[in-house]
Amino acid sequence: MYEDIIEKLNNECEIRNLSPRTSFMYEFHTKKFLEWINDKPLSELTLIDVRNYILERKRNGACAGYCNSMCSALSFFYRHILHIPWDLDIIPRMKVDWNLPKTLSREEIEKLIDTAHNIRNKAIIALIYSSGLRAGEVTRLSPEDIYMSSMQVHVRNSKNRGDHWTVLSERTLELLKQYWHAYPQPRDVLFVSLRKPYHPLHVGGIEIMMKKVGKEAGIDLHPHTLRHSFATHLIENNTSREFVQTMLGHRSSSSTEVYIHVSNKSIMGVKSPLDIPQKEEG
Repeated sequence: MYEDIIEKLNNECEIRNLSPRTSFMYEFHTKKFLEWINDKPLSELTLIDVRNYILERKRNGACAGYCNSMCSALSFFYRHILHIPWDLDIIPRMKVDWNLPKTLSREEIEKLIDTAHNIRNKAIIALIYSSGLRAGEVTRLSPEDIYMSSMQVHVRNSKNRGDHWTVLSERTLELLKQYWHAYPQPRDVLFVSLRKPYHPLHVGGIEIMMKKVGKEAGIDLHPHTLRHSFATHLIENNTSREFVQTMLGHRSSSSTEVYIHVSNKSIMGVKSPLDIPQKEEG
């Protein structure tokens, strides 16, 4: 029914060179909204429709972050497709509760690698943790991005539209070699689907796999939990924050500073000001 509208939406995303994930989310939320308005003509839509839609989703259990994602998508839809001005006084962004990212212990990481049955899955878990990668970055890796001579991983086209380098673990390299020998089909990407060996692996496939492995291990697992653990463990090991920022591909140091709060060891040895002796006045 709204195929032409969705096509226009995708064209607007493409002309702005938005990431595939952003384009997908904009299309997803716009379709859900169009289903909700039912047969109401687009020419009669107002900002109150969006306000009521988001309020209904919030009252039905949607979190603030999800509501803000809807807000971003529908703002794009209204401004660039319907050409209706957006008003933040009518549809404000919600305040989001800020929580420290969850991390795992080294013992839990080892248990996850041991629990994974397939060598590909073992290699993915080890690589995400040992190199601090995002799931999307893993799906885009090519065999040529693994530099065995310098023990580095070249991450291309990351979330911030740039390339960066990160470390390659010796243990992970061994798992990658075992995986490559087990699935030697020539291909452009490193990780492929197990059911269709020539088809690239998608982010959703990694998330489903990790949820299954985590359940078997008795550990709540998400790909980003391994990335958080990578950064936290490096900081606990006194690695320079600048190096951690570079390996994570963060543009801003503020994105990396959260891991200082995560790490208990980062504040060990720091004295409370109440315990610091006062300087004697001369």
